[in-house]
Order: sequence, then C-alpha cells, then structure tokens
Amino acid sequence: MRKARLFIGLAVLLWGTSTAIGQDRFGFTNCDPCEPLSHPCSGGTGFFSPVTFSGWIETGIYGNSHEHRENGPMHTASRRRTDLTLSQLFLTAEKEMDTRRGFDWGAKTDFVYGSHASSMQTKDGRFDDGWGKNKHGYAVSVYRVYGTLGYKDLSVKIGKFSTPIGWEASASKGNFFYSHSYCYWIEPSTHMGALATYNMTNRLTLNAGWTTGMNSSFSNPNGNSAVLSGFAYSLADNATVHYWMNVGKQYAGVNAPRNDYFVQSLCFEWVLTKRFTYMLQYNLCNDNVDGVGRFSSYGINNHFLYKLNDRWGVGTRFEWLRDNGGYVVDNAGDYYQVTLGLNWNPRQNVGVRPEIRYDRCKGTTPFAGTTRSDQVSGGCGVVISF
Repeated sequence: MRKARLFIGLAVLLWGTSTAIGQDRFGFTNCDPCEPLSHPCSGGTGFFSPVTFSGWIETGIYGNSHEHRENGPMHTASRRRTDLTLSQLFLTAEKEMDTRRGFDWGAKTDFVYGSHASSMQTKDGRFDDGWGKNKHGYAVSVYRVYGTLGYKDLSVKIGKFSTPIGWEASASKGNFFYSHSYCYWIEPSTHMGALATYNMTNRLTLNAGWTTGMNSSFSNPNGNSAVLSGFAYSLADNATVHYWMNVGKQYAGVNAPRNDYFVQSLCFEWVLTKRFTYMLQYNLCNDNVDGVGRFSSYGINNHFLYKLNDRWGVGTRFEWLRDNGGYVVDNAGDYYQVTLGLNWNPRQNVGVRPEIRYDRCKGTTPFAGTTRSDQVSGGCGVVISF
C-alpha cells in the first residue's frame, strides 16, 4: 500500500506539470523518437548551447492467465506478475550538438532507477553492474554516458551508449507497446566504445565503430571486443531501411569459454499515411561457444500502428521467432505472439499504454512454469514526462 501511494502521489504531481514536449514519430506519445533510429547530427543550438534536463516516470502492471509468478519468456524487463512496479524513473542531462555550421560537441547522461534498470546495466562486474539491486527486482543504472564530437556531416560518439540495433528501445518512452517482442531480446541493451556517423547524402547515413562487446564496460576484465556498424537509407520520403550488425567475442567471466557472436538487424519503416505506420524487422543472432556448441536465434517482427486522433492510437504486433535453445529462451522452439495495444494521451506529457497479448510455442512448453505451450497476458504502463 505504501508503494502504491508513492506512485499515485508522483503521478498526481507530474500530471500537473506543464511541459512543451514534442510528439514522437507516430504522433502518439510525447517521446524522444527512439535514439537508435535518429540522426545524431540533428538539432542543437550551437557550441555554447546550454545543458537541458528532462525525464519521465513509468509505472505499470503485467500479468498472465496462468496466475504464474513470472510471465514466461521475457515479455517485459520486469518479470514480476501482477505487481504495480516503478518500471523506470529516467533522468537525462544533455548538451545537444549542432554541426550544421561546422565543429560542435555534445554530451548526454541518463540515470535510471526501477525494475527495468537491471537490464540496462553492464554485465561484466564493472561500472554499474549490480548497482542498487535488491530482492524486489529494483536497481540503479547509468544507462548512457557519452560525449560527441562532430564537424558538419561527421560525428563520433564515445562512452556508454544505447544500442542502435533493432527498433524497440530499453528507454520505454520510445516504444508503442508496454511489453517487448522476442526479437528485442536478441539485441544487446548498451555498448561501450566509439561509434562514428557520416551523413553521406540526404538519404544515406553510414555508421562504424568499435565496442567492448555487448553490455560491457571499458574496463571489462575478460577482453571482450566487437565491431559495430550499420547504415540507414531513405528509399523515399516516407520509407527508410535500417541495417546494423555487431560482430565480436564475448566472455561470461574470467576463465569462461569464449563466445564468438554475430548479431544483425534489418528494419524497414514505412509511413504510409499521416496516420498509418508499418514496420518490418528481421533479427538474427549466431553464437559459437567454445566447448559447448553453436546457438542461433532469428525472427520476423511486424508492427502496424494507426493514429486515430491527437489523443488515441491503436497498434498490433505479430511475430515469429525460432530459438534453437540457450540464447533468448532456455528451450528450443518456434515462438509466436500477437499483441493488441492502445496509446492514450489525456495530456501532452502523459501516455497510457494498455495491451493484451497471446503467445504460443511449438516444440516446448515454456509458460506457466514450463507446463503450457500458450499463454494470454496483458497489462498497462503509464509514462509521465517532465
């Protein structure tokens, strides 16, 4: 009860906050339009532009038809069932970069607390790994902390940054649905390293860099190393293709077997009308673990999103994933899911995201404590920006 009163009090306080936050790429919620798919050289107000502060708070609840304590293979970054949780208290400080007139610099850092923060931490025992973890599933993460240097069409980002791979984001305000697709779990959450971006033409952007593997820190003790590269190409004013790949070696710990991996993601985003957006995603991950074997996961994910008016949007998500076991989920099988969700914006800085979801698996029984092959689940998240 005390935890619920705290969430309600914060919501009432932030509900009354007046902000001038823009709409997202769908026009549904007032969110940062998914940094992984944006051009880092846009925006900004010059070399001495001020530092801005922003953020959001997300609280939500998610449950399943089997009344099991977990929602099966990872649907949300918090696996707690039917508990009202503080998903993300997300705080950002940013100095934007603007290279349209020449050289400029920028910086960004994010502090996250909540049940999702653990999935945003590094996983090599360094930096923010394990910060604030408790028995209730809450943790603290420095999700991003990086600086950027740029000159006209070229920029370089150095530090810990969110992965550009895929379409969904760990930062919840960039997503239409409260839960995640299976393809999302193929992707890393963060990287540490350097990433260069070059806007070759008005339609083509190239990216290349080096990182310390997936979800690793600069001082990782295991020698993780990887190449991160990709491109974005505008086929037309309303259609864009994004491709990313991450190739490298990863160790689970000191004296652990070497893991050679290859992750790639191809996304096609098509804004058919001012109201209708379609997204097609293909993800693949291959792992070769010394002395253990080869694992692979791959899938196709579809989003159909329709803006009804300035306050309401409706969306569906259809997905198939083949997991050969050991990467996304523990048991090999073909996983299918369909999600139906709404976005409601009662105020400019408030987004409500209810959804219902059906999952089915062929080849194993991962639901209800590994006894059922299908599951109905659902929940609702509330994001309040400030």
